[in-house]
Amino acid sequence: MSAMDCGGVFVKYVLFIFNILFVICGILLITFGSIMVSTIKDFSGVGETFTANSVAIIILVLGCVVFLVAFMGCCGAIRENACALTSYSVVMLVLLVSQLALIIYVWVDHVQIQQSLEKIVQTIWDQRKTDALLMDTLQRSFKCCGLNGFSDYGITYPASCCDSPSNGTCGLAQVMSRSSCLRAVDSFWDTNVSIIKYAGLGVTAVELVAFIFACCLANQTRNSQRRQNY
Repeated sequence: MSAMDCGGVFVKYVLFIFNILFVICGILLITFGSIMVSTIKDFSGVGETFTANSVAIIILVLGCVVFLVAFMGCCGAIRENACALTSYSVVMLVLLVSQLALIIYVWVDHVQIQQSLEKIVQTIWDQRKTDALLMDTLQRSFKCCGLNGFSDYGITYPASCCDSPSNGTCGLAQVMSRSSCLRAVDSFWDTNVSIIKYAGLGVTAVELVAFIFACCLANQTRNSQRRQNY
């Protein structure tokens, strides 16, 4: 076996292992995007949800694409199929650019997205007298109470402000530990935006390496096929 063949075998199995990791990343992205979508979907009646929800949907779609592409890469690497590896390289390049665009968008416009989320909370609070269900859903989902704090309700706190209400209301001791819904939503976004930015950059770096390895393996596979034809 020549040095070139040994290098090809090494690239083949490293690429296969990378794609196993991508399958796991795809599953994690699908799970993460689903959690974000399910958290925000309860407030889909509010117009400002579009900006916030679009990021979650993009993450969910990217997770599905990463999973499918990684599966194709596993098959192409283990079977040494030049056509599958070339297709994988092209799709991986497009995926890499798309993820970079999403990361840059979130990095640059994260304040605007956060403001959109805050507008959602403000709108839900303003509409609580005509549609109490949305505010109750918000308070249960984020474990919060009131727009700026439990004191917004005066002396009577709704059942959604605590875990164990009595006679349809919560006591002062039960709501004192609850943060305001504005602060809770801001905390939710701050946590998730960090995951999107830094985990996204890590995944993109690994995808770049996988793209380079796939191109090398596809080129070596073609060369091997040409030598066999002579």
